[in-house]
Parts: sequence; C-alpha cells; structure tokens
Amino acid sequence: MTMMSSMNALPPIPPAGTGPIRAVLFDADGVLQIIGTPWRRALADAGGEEFATRLLAEEGPTLEGRRRLLPFLEELAGQLGLKSTGRELIELWRRATPDAAARRLVTDLRAAGYLTVLATNQQWERREWMRAHLDYDGLCDVDAYSCIVGAAKPAPEYFLGALEMAGVDADQALFVDDSAENISAAAALGLRTVHHPTDAGGRALRSELVEVLSAA
Repeated sequence: MTMMSSMNALPPIPPAGTGPIRAVLFDADGVLQIIGTPWRRALADAGGEEFATRLLAEEGPTLEGRRRLLPFLEELAGQLGLKSTGRELIELWRRATPDAAARRLVTDLRAAGYLTVLATNQQWERREWMRAHLDYDGLCDVDAYSCIVGAAKPAPEYFLGALEMAGVDADQALFVDDSAENISAAAALGLRTVHHPTDAGGRALRSELVEVLSAA
C-alpha cells in the first residue's frame, strides 16, 4: 500500500456486538447533508430578523406534524408584512446537498451489523422533498422524522419515540447531531452522543463514530 492510499484509507468500523451500541441515530441537516449558510442566517436573509425569530419560536407544530409548513409561512408572512409569499419562502426548505461520505458511512454501519436511524426534525413538506429529491428512502433502517414521531428534538418524547421505533434502549443507542441542545437532551436520557460540527463532512463523521464505537 502506498503512503497516499494509506492516508486515504477509511478507519474500520468495529462490528456490532463487540460493544453495547446496537443502533446509531443520525441527524440530517449538517450531518448527513450539507446545508451551507447557517439556518438562522438564511432565514434572516430571506425575511428579516423578526421573521427568523418568530419562525424558530413558533414552528413547533409543523415539526411535530400537527400543522403544514406552507400555511404557517403564509400566515407569518402576512402578519409581518413581508414582500415574499409563503410559496417563495418555502424554497428555503428545498436546499441541502447529500454528503456522499456520510451516506457511505451509513451503508458501512449497516454492513457491520448496526441498526441505523434517520433522527431528524422535519415538516411534512421537507420530508416529502428529501424523499423525492435526496433519495433518503432506504438509506437508514428506520426513518424517525419528527413529523411522524409526533414530537421534535430536543423534547424527550422525540428520543423516546425514535428509540421505540428502533426497538432499542437508550443505553444501546448512539446519537449524532450538530445541535448542542439536542445532544444535551439525548445524553440526559442515557444515549451516547457525538456532537458533530455542522457541515464538517463524512470523513470527520466516520472518525468521530469509530472512536466512540471502539471505546464503548
């Protein structure tokens, strides 16, 4: 093996069963897919600071699947007197680039015997877009979109619902997210965690996970 190929070699994944971890739960935005412009900044650029603040504070029902995103955006745009319509604003949710290295990691984890879970906060509309345009169906063993679970991170109900869908206990799960708040909430319930820097990429993600799986 040449020095260059050795440097490019991917760290091997410890087979499932060599430690207590049975399932790996992945966030999507910033972890499995690249989002580019930070989300709050993207919202503020599109509709202003008040729009960003209001949306982040009031979007809960859309993430929990109890309300559709488009009517919410139309109502909020009207209340704030924005020039952009709800249909124009919803284009913000149609931006993300799949990370090929991260997706390969998911495939390799499954081959090593781990259960993989897509653990992501998404509205019905964003879920439909991700499935249609980013090829998420079948990537993970379990798809725990918040709109399906009926709760959103960082609420404990979300993690408990996702664990139930996966059929594992908290101490058998490893949760990966780029949000410190979500990481803290998961850890409080007994899940092992990896706080992945937003958009750091799949190679870094593999190294982070291999380190935890090897030490568990």
